[in-house]
Amino acid sequence: MKKIFTSALAATITLCFIAVIANTALFSQSTDPHAGCDHAKEAPAVDPHAGHDHANETPAVDPHAGHDHAKKAPVADPHAGHNHAAADSCSADPHAGHDHSAHASAGKMPVAELFKQMCEHKIKTIDCDECRYELGAVKITDQTKAMLKTQKLSQEKRQEEITFRGELEYDNQLFRTVASIVPGIISSIAVRSGDSVEQGQILAVVESAELSHIALDLRKLVAEHELAQKKLNREELLHEKKVGAMQTVQEARAARDLAAIEIKCSKERLAMFGLSDKEISTIIAGRSDSTQKGQLKIVAPISGRVVKVHVNIGSALNEQQAILDVVDIRQLRAIGQIKESDISAVLPELKKGNIKGFITTQAFPGMLYPVKAVSADASLRTTSRTLGIQLAVNNSDELLRPGMFIEGSLQIGLSQQKPVLPATALLEDEEDSFVFIKYNDSLYLRRDITLESKRGDTIVIGSGIDEGAEVVTEGAFLLKSDILRGKMGAGCAH
Repeated sequence: MKKIFTSALAATITLCFIAVIANTALFSQSTDPHAGCDHAKEAPAVDPHAGHDHANETPAVDPHAGHDHAKKAPVADPHAGHNHAAADSCSADPHAGHDHSAHASAGKMPVAELFKQMCEHKIKTIDCDECRYELGAVKITDQTKAMLKTQKLSQEKRQEEITFRGELEYDNQLFRTVASIVPGIISSIAVRSGDSVEQGQILAVVESAELSHIALDLRKLVAEHELAQKKLNREELLHEKKVGAMQTVQEARAARDLAAIEIKCSKERLAMFGLSDKEISTIIAGRSDSTQKGQLKIVAPISGRVVKVHVNIGSALNEQQAILDVVDIRQLRAIGQIKESDISAVLPELKKGNIKGFITTQAFPGMLYPVKAVSADASLRTTSRTLGIQLAVNNSDELLRPGMFIEGSLQIGLSQQKPVLPATALLEDEEDSFVFIKYNDSLYLRRDITLESKRGDTIVIGSGIDEGAEVVTEGAFLLKSDILRGKMGAGCAH
């Protein structure tokens, strides 16, 4: 009995061990039930036709009948035979092994050469729907064609252009610092920074004891002058009647003239403080209470904008201390930095006084502002090896502000024919500039170009396409998305 029990226990352990091995094998094959199995010799556990002779009969329900799955991976497994340690999965990079820089270099290739290229499918690349994009070629539908507009590359008269970068500044001839000539206290300020002011407008009021003394002294001098004049008149009358001496007349005349001189000096001093002739006349007449109290009105010397207020209400002022700054920004100066290699072309033309150009700003990228070169700096910037050119800028609408960075160009010499296109035709891929040209009604080709200059909504082509080429000017981004699909994760199937 003991021997029978031992045999039964051994058999049970063996069956359990076989079951564990079988389950482990099934688990390891769960991700690919056909990998490595010879279905010609043994049917898997999930095959309901186990034991059937499939060599003589091909059931319609068994898609694997007669197949040697050890040699060929099933259709359901797209990764069979792939070395995933060496490359990423197909779903993550459908273009593994493709040269995605091909379409960039193809943009510089002659058109005739494009049509000679062969792809991996053993046909001409230009005819392959899966590989055509690598040549920068796009075959379009009628729907896409309706969204495109083209224009033939044409010539226009253009002068040689010297490009530059720089910065806007104030015109120092239109900048005024408003100061108080007398010491005192700021009693009121009528403006703030950025306010627009007109010439003669009151900006602030200063209370000054010195001004009050000068105003009172003027009234005193006027009274003394009137008295001296009356005394002179009396002495002259006495002298005519042979009663008074001539010396007395002369002394009276000298006293009157001295009083007149003192009045004149007092008036000039008040004028230096900013008082007008009318205001001085009111002081003499005794009708200017504010001036007699020492209240000095600070007015705008020019029309413009308040740049900065240097004081506050209640601030004590010293003589000649700045109160605020006013500048007229309707005329600005731009400092354009030209390259050292361009100096020989610019300076001779600058002496003739006929250099004009345009500038643009980041704030208003679509707007062109005309400029005129007026002078050049006396020396180069040692750090950048550039020469500053002073440019007069008309800013009548006051949209531009000093401190803005600018880009622009100066027009030099006589006009020449240049190939031009609308700026909407220009596309960019990293550092490359390119356009699309129409080859036929359904085929468009990428052509890399060099850009000579750009002015507003117009570009001047340096090289890359010939005159007469029909260029896509609207909707080109639709074509760009097709040829750059390799970078966006879509493309041909493998």
